[in-house]
Formats: sequence, structure tokens, C-alpha cells
Amino acid sequence: MIKSSRHVAAFAAIGLMLGACTSEDNSINTNSPNNSIRAVEQTRAETRDLELHDWSAPIDGLTPTQLARFEQGKAMFEKVFTPSNGLGAVFNAQSCVECHGQPAVGGTDPTKTIQRFTTLLAPHFAVGLVTQADGAPHVHARSVATEFPDEVPGCVLGGELVPPHAMASTTRVTPHLFGIGLLENIPDSTLIENGLASEQANPEVSGRPGVMFPGGVNDLNAADQLVGRLGARGFVADVQSFTQGAFSTELGIATFHPLFAAPVRPKGNLATADCTPFVGEAVSLAETQATADFQRWLAPPPRPQLTGIALRGQQLFNDIQCSSCHTPMMKTSPMAPAPLNDREVWLYSDLLLHDMGPALADNAPEGLGLPTEWKTAPLWGVGQTSKPLLHDGRAGRDFRKAIDFHGGEAEGAKRRFQDLNPADQAALIAFLEKL
Repeated sequence: MIKSSRHVAAFAAIGLMLGACTSEDNSINTNSPNNSIRAVEQTRAETRDLELHDWSAPIDGLTPTQLARFEQGKAMFEKVFTPSNGLGAVFNAQSCVECHGQPAVGGTDPTKTIQRFTTLLAPHFAVGLVTQADGAPHVHARSVATEFPDEVPGCVLGGELVPPHAMASTTRVTPHLFGIGLLENIPDSTLIENGLASEQANPEVSGRPGVMFPGGVNDLNAADQLVGRLGARGFVADVQSFTQGAFSTELGIATFHPLFAAPVRPKGNLATADCTPFVGEAVSLAETQATADFQRWLAPPPRPQLTGIALRGQQLFNDIQCSSCHTPMMKTSPMAPAPLNDREVWLYSDLLLHDMGPALADNAPEGLGLPTEWKTAPLWGVGQTSKPLLHDGRAGRDFRKAIDFHGGEAEGAKRRFQDLNPADQAALIAFLEKL
């Protein structure tokens, strides 16, 4: 869906909002006792529906062969690694599900964060992957020596820290992966055209796609995908690259992709054989592909049925032009592989990079995203999962606080939210809590 002039204003973001236009006449008069009771009953029914949602279910339409592969990939996603079967000398997790397990396999974990940093020899995320100077770009906080002393008795490595001479460091929270395959299959052309249209439609906003070269990551077998959609700065184009990168940067396991093929170097040094007793290929290319297929076939978050105050909040969300960057819906390509082809994607994001102002800048560039630029975070599931808000989780689960951190291109929308009366602010927050 290409942005129209109605869908371009401010509120590019990291952990917030969106909606589709509705009529104020549909809101419930909560001053009426009967309507108040009805609103409570509707809320309880909606809550029951969401509680019954199977968060780890596959998207509908998979063939029996695809369902079998989905289960194969899920098993890899849940596989626990130790030094004896290939875990890296330093690492952050022993399995994918360790960080992506709430409310189900493929989700998030509000307690998990990762730390990235830059140095003179690794001033950019991609450069850090190649040079691994001082262990850049990614802190591996745990070590096999500390956690598996009986398996690696000769290893004396400790976990990594941000080095004292780092130029900058930044924190990331764990995203949920529900619907990630739909994001992957939104055409490059849609994102490029949206970027060209945004500034023309409204001077407050000038979103741009995170084009891959230089500095982005895409799968060698998907060279036609040159626009980033994944990652906080949209510097990864596809689920396969995302998966291979996670095996390396989180589990310390090298994979086939050139950027992730070198063994992780703890603190910039080669690990000794005492720390890496496993000999062979810990994770094959075929296994990363199955793991990627599991993720790309995860069903998206359920789309809530809005009533009452949340319905009013949806209208306000559009009125103050939050939805100009948190675009309600785009469509996947009709040429995408089934069953991901020609689907509506209610992601609540334009997947473009926007300048969010100095308060959110981190001075640790990734892809083509500048220190003040962030990809508009998809908001589907933001109210139904427990991920802390904003790229580094600084807002916790406080939507008002997250809004207050918005600046740059989102300054106008933020001010319009702050100018709302308390009841309208509460309605907009209630809408976000339903997403």
C-alpha cells in the first residue's frame, strides 16, 4: 500500500502505535451504566479471544510438506547448545527460544537485552562483524569457562564487556518474530515508492528505505532483496540473513554467510581449542534454512476487534497523524512464495528510516541508518506481548513515556498527543494496549 497524503505526517518510532480511520460516532458513552457494563463485557470477551490465540501456530495455508518443515525448524529454534555440540566460546544464549519464548516460541523476553559498541577499528556494525576488534560489534556476556567448567576444564575465558575505549555503546531489546515472513515479502518497490512519497506529502516526515549497500545484510540467494526490513535500523533484508546472524552474534556459532562465517573472537582474540572442543559444523546451512522457514511461517499477531474507548483511541491516533509513519497496512508481493503471497499485512509501520531526534540517538550506526535514525517499529502485538518499548527498552511498558521520547520527525505528532485532554490521551493509550 503506497502512502497517500493522508498517511504521511510524523511519529516514526520504535515502540508505539497506529490504526485505521473510524468514526467518533462509534465510541461508547461510558457515562451510561448500561453502556459501561457492555464495555466491560466486550473487553472480557476480547481478552478471552486473545488468551485462546495460539501464538506459536503457523500461518494458515501451509502444505503438509511445509508444516513438516515448520516443525523441523521449530526443533532447531528450540535446540539447546553446549560446548559439546558447538556452542561458541562466548555467547549470550544457548538457543533461539531462550530469547524468543514469550508468550510462546517465536516471541520476545522482557528480561533479555544485548549490548553493541563501536571502536576506532570497528566504527560501524558491519565493520565490527568483519574486524571483531575488541570483540566488536556485539558483546557476548557469557562464557563456556564460567558455565561449563567440567566440559572445558582448560578454558579460562570470561564473558565480554564493552571495552573502556569504546566510542559508543547501545542496548537492544528482543523483538518478537510473529509475522516476520510477511514483512520479508513486502516488495522493495513498495518501500522505495513510500519513501519517495513521504516527504512530498508532508514536510514533517522524510522516511527513506534502508537500502542494503553499503553496509546492509542480505542473503546470497536473495540478491533481489536490497531494502532492509528487519533490525532496529532496517539493515537486514531477509529472514535467512537474520537467522544466520543470530546464530553468530547470540550463540557464537559461525554460519555460511560471509559476514558470519568467521569464528567469534572473544574480546578480539581467537579462542583456544580448550574452549571449543566440538569439531565439525555445529549448524549446517540446511539447518539455518529450516530455522528461517519456521520463523517466516509463524502467524502474525491477532488483529484485535476494537470497541469503546480503544475505538475512540484509534481515531485519535489517525487524527494526530501517528499513522503517517505507523502505516496500518501494506501487502506482500503476489509473486512471493505461497502462502505468504498477496497478503494484507497489518504491521503498523512503513518500515522506513526516520530521524527521531537526539534523545534516541546512540552513535552506533548500522546499515545506512544514521545515529538519529530508526526504522519505524511495527506495532502489531505491541500491546499483547511484553517487549519493553523503544529500541533499548528505556520506556519499559509505559506508552506515555515512550511517546515523550519521540523527537525529530515525530516531534509534531508528539506535541499533538500532549495537547490532547487526559481522557483522549487515555483512549489513545487504550488503543495501543489492544494492538
